Amino acid sequence: MLVEEFKFLSQEQREHFLEHGWVRIPAAIPPENIKKFTENVWVRLGYDPNDKSTWVQEKIHMPRHREIPVKEFAPKAWGAMCELVGGEDRIDTTLFYSCGDSLICNFGSEDWVNREIDPRDLGNWHFDGDWFTHYLDSGEQGLTVLHMYNDIEPKAGGTYICPEALIEVEKWLRNRPEGTSDTAAARDPSVKQFVEAAVRKASHFVELTGKAGDVILAHPLMPHSASKNHRRIPRFITNPPITLKEPLNLNRSNPNDYSLVELKTLKDLGVASLPDWKITGPRRRFPPRTRAGKDATIMEEVARLKAHAEETGGVVDSMHINGPVVYQAISIRN
Repeated sequence: MLVEEFKFLSQEQREHFLEHGWVRIPAAIPPENIKKFTENVWVRLGYDPNDKSTWVQEKIHMPRHREIPVKEFAPKAWGAMCELVGGEDRIDTTLFYSCGDSLICNFGSEDWVNREIDPRDLGNWHFDGDWFTHYLDSGEQGLTVLHMYNDIEPKAGGTYICPEALIEVEKWLRNRPEGTSDTAAARDPSVKQFVEAAVRKASHFVELTGKAGDVILAHPLMPHSASKNHRRIPRFITNPPITLKEPLNLNRSNPNDYSLVELKTLKDLGVASLPDWKITGPRRRFPPRTRAGKDATIMEEVARLKAHAEETGGVVDSMHINGPVVYQAISIRN
């Protein structure tokens, strides 16, 4: 994209992304949308916000009951996303085009209140995308996106990222044109082992703290990990993907057509383009791993919402009011 075409990302933000592989979009989610997706979270959980003894699980991935198109939910973040990937016309708006209240909660535990942990030892380092075969140029995961629904202070469960390991992942996938295994990257033991080894060698980590409404946009291959919530301040985020219509193009005839994601990839590899690089395997998609086991949680949350509505005279706002919605399986594309 030409410089004059950028309206959401400043020069400083663009340079930060090219150097570090991530950028913060402050106050990107309007307060009313934050409220809409968090106002009934404690009812859905069945936890008492004032009684930590009821916080049975340290971390919970909640199902989605309501959704809003990304463009309406976080307009500033949407504009920045479009500029990072090279324009709105490159985004597939038929897939993952909404933000939902599928909150990822981190309540911490008493075990970690007075204990420290090195980020290398967190044990769940990964890059996103459990539903497709990963290649260096894969477009299924256009960006790694993190929405903050409450203020996240240091040592309060913020996500860690490792920009140094991003470079190692990019180099690894460049030398692996066959892609990850047919069980998808998040389920491929060789991927997990490689990412953990890359993180072990790193010397710099970023703890993503911030204010409610901030959105973090990172390179799609950015290794990241949940952290320990030592302070037991409830932390709520979501991590919705966006998908591109086509794979990244790392050999464009016009340099102005490269997206910032593509430029970051090429920069990390130390090249201006990759004219001879081609994948040697099929592009495959799989049913998401996280879908398994969600139906039971959906029914539990709906039951709590119904009981609360009866008690307060309110209504239940959920797409699952008549039972879990069956999502169409993601198609396999060769």
